[in-house]
Amino acid sequence: MNPDSNELKALVQKITDLPTLPAMMATITRLMQDPRTSAEELGRAIASDPALVSKVLKLVNSAFYGFPGRISTITQAIVILGFSTIRNVVLTTSVLKAFGKNASQGGFDVGKFWEHSLLTGAISRSLAVEREANFVEETFIAGLLHDMGRIVLSQKLTAEFEKVLLVKEKAGISQLAAEQSVLKLTHGDIGGWLARKWNLPIPYVEVMRLHHFPGEALNLEPPSQSDTTNLIYIVHAADALSKGLKDGKPDLASADAIDPAVRAELKIGAEGWERFQLRTQEEIGKARAFLEIL
Repeated sequence: MNPDSNELKALVQKITDLPTLPAMMATITRLMQDPRTSAEELGRAIASDPALVSKVLKLVNSAFYGFPGRISTITQAIVILGFSTIRNVVLTTSVLKAFGKNASQGGFDVGKFWEHSLLTGAISRSLAVEREANFVEETFIAGLLHDMGRIVLSQKLTAEFEKVLLVKEKAGISQLAAEQSVLKLTHGDIGGWLARKWNLPIPYVEVMRLHHFPGEALNLEPPSQSDTTNLIYIVHAADALSKGLKDGKPDLASADAIDPAVRAELKIGAEGWERFQLRTQEEIGKARAFLEIL
């Protein structure tokens, strides 16, 4: 759907209390966009938020990374973790704080939502490594954020969400189909709107908007089209695979739910499947540790 459609504008105008990302997110993003920014400069910015300093140090000293020595300064942590990981920590912390991590309300289980999001992020990263993509660090967060439109719909548009659930149950259709029937748009459209409101990088905007409709990714404008399209493909595939885990590993049978063109492009099949399963199992373990720390 057109991100400026009348249907979307009419719906989001009903949201009066949308959480905002903290100023720290804008500061980190600005510093990271400047190639002259040093670890010391980034460290000084983070040091203004003691809670964030604590999370970064906890992460770098965790089993998630497994460094033998204890890292005690934020500058050391930034050098070891890298700027992209720091941005991921800030963004994930901000989103979890904005929408809650464990609450459940009105037929929407936030804990299960984050579980699915986490699995999608882990499988996305595993697929990116398998494909030797040049945007591996972005894939986990793209997967983690892909369904944010669902949580906005459930928490900020509760009347519309209840109608969607009612139609889903009565008609025996998927939630996506129920959203299209009731709202004339989907949670992906809402997620793309949210990402734009938050000034997130364009690839995240498009993943949140198009993960259920990867064919539309081919219509994106260059020069960002290629990497963004591939990121959408990866998250679309990971979303499907996350719903069919068997003994903690992706099941090849669940690949049937992936768009055929995406499946062919990513070469998801029997070749190398066992290696991919083992890598994904490891990524899921790391992702759980990451989310627990945050």
